[in-house]
Amino acid sequence: MKTYYILFASLFLLASDCGNKPVVEECLDDACFMLSDLETRVDYYLPFILYNDKDEYPTILLNGQVISLDYGKSYEFTESGFYELELKGNTSDDVYLFTLGTEEREHAEWGIPQWVPKTFTAESSFSGEVTSIYPRRYLPGIDIPFIFYATQGGQRMEGYLEASGAGHSFNVKHGVGSVLLSTDQAGNPQFNIGGQQVDLSLQEAAGYTHELSGTYEEPLVIPENSVVHISGNVYLSGSSASLQIGAGSLVLVDEAINIYNDYCAIQINGTASNPVLITCSESGKYWGGFISGQQGAPADLTASYAIFCRSGYHDTGEYESWGHARRQGLFYTVNSSLSLDHCYMTDHIGQVFYPIYAEVELSSVLVQRAKTSGQLNYSTVTITGSTFTDFPDDSYTYLDDDNDALYINHCDARIDSCIFMFAKDDGMDSGGNDGGTVEVSNTRFEACFHEGAALSSVDPAVKSHTFRNCTFFNCGQGLELGFSSPHHTVTIDNCRFLDNGIGIRYGDNYTWSSINGTLYVNNSQSLNNSKDVWNMVRSHWSPKLDHMIFSNVQVSQQTDQYPGLEVIDN
Repeated sequence: MKTYYILFASLFLLASDCGNKPVVEECLDDACFMLSDLETRVDYYLPFILYNDKDEYPTILLNGQVISLDYGKSYEFTESGFYELELKGNTSDDVYLFTLGTEEREHAEWGIPQWVPKTFTAESSFSGEVTSIYPRRYLPGIDIPFIFYATQGGQRMEGYLEASGAGHSFNVKHGVGSVLLSTDQAGNPQFNIGGQQVDLSLQEAAGYTHELSGTYEEPLVIPENSVVHISGNVYLSGSSASLQIGAGSLVLVDEAINIYNDYCAIQINGTASNPVLITCSESGKYWGGFISGQQGAPADLTASYAIFCRSGYHDTGEYESWGHARRQGLFYTVNSSLSLDHCYMTDHIGQVFYPIYAEVELSSVLVQRAKTSGQLNYSTVTITGSTFTDFPDDSYTYLDDDNDALYINHCDARIDSCIFMFAKDDGMDSGGNDGGTVEVSNTRFEACFHEGAALSSVDPAVKSHTFRNCTFFNCGQGLELGFSSPHHTVTIDNCRFLDNGIGIRYGDNYTWSSINGTLYVNNSQSLNNSKDVWNMVRSHWSPKLDHMIFSNVQVSQQTDQYPGLEVIDN
């Protein structure tokens, strides 16, 4: 409960009771708090002003640094975080541990600086190559996505480019970006990507070539360059059924409509120069998603060079149980396989992936602007060369709505050469009650309000996380091992933690948590963070120092917790 101290009667007594006590002229603010009332191991709210009404402490240290807080004076705290206040007296010393936070973030953050990712500067000039992915035909009244990749010497560029077109400004971040335009804006549009003019050409389709709705028990083959209208739920049922969609097809699905397949497969065959687009049939609205294998039998979905937009309509009934997002996913896959190669999922109101006991393979995909890219459950997962960004957008407005770039729940996963960035929550949250083995390599975590990677488990789960050659940049915390089983190990090797609030953390936000895992950090650097390394367990307000083990690790500032770490200039 929030407590303010405006004790005018006490102020009078302080001034009159003892001749050597000053009038409290510096403590008339609603947020002022008497030093004599400060308690240890307590969470307080900002704004917070500490007034020294005790004259027996000639020296006061805050987080190890001497501060000016003379008797009769006040000290204003401006940042949330974990504080250690040492009162050094002539005869005795007292130590108080406390945190400061805000009501908005009290449940999502504890003891860490309130983090908003630092803004970036987008370049207006780029000399590399720009390629575009977009549908070649459209019907009036829909939204049309345009995806752009920027490469330099055959490699995805690093950094940010200014981009614009059809009256819209956006950014190409680390080599990829997209924009969604209405058909009123999209006729033969011109774009400027990093100073390069990109002229695109679209053709208005004559009308629908196929109408789909209802149950199908035989193969459905949609020829190339078709225009398909799905006006009611589609059920592909039985081992004789299937759906194949040819390159360049435009598939428009009415609001709230789902596509189901059981005992059969869906195959979507776009090409780089003629991708398939599956989106809602009406601008600004959302269709449902694919529901595969719901009857318990394999029902696979394979797609290449396909663009998926505007899904996730449902958020009530059974959909409320679909993980942290509590909303429909574009791909709900049970006991089946989902394989996407060069696919692009943009502008979804819900989540994108929700597999259960599935085989998931994602290669060179883009997921941009969704509540979250989704939750992977009890599955075997391989993700390579993919980008997950903007959950739900890339603004700097804080949300507390589980907007993770990706949530991994009890999976064996291998992730390589990916980017997780601009998430209002975590870049990758790999938590839950269960185990699994997750290996992440050559991957970037950037501009996440909370953790780049948030890792957790519950006893007796056996769980392993390994991060090799990864970068954690501009996040509230780079990597956190939170509540964890004693059988949970995290290994960091040859990674860099740069410009985060906290670089590497052992501990979490929760009073109930049991934290028993072990974090190994090898051959890595944690530099220019507010705290390069921090070990603090909230449930007992103290660290478990022997659960973080370092070998050849460099930091930019000395830490009392681990004084043996090498400090370097950066």
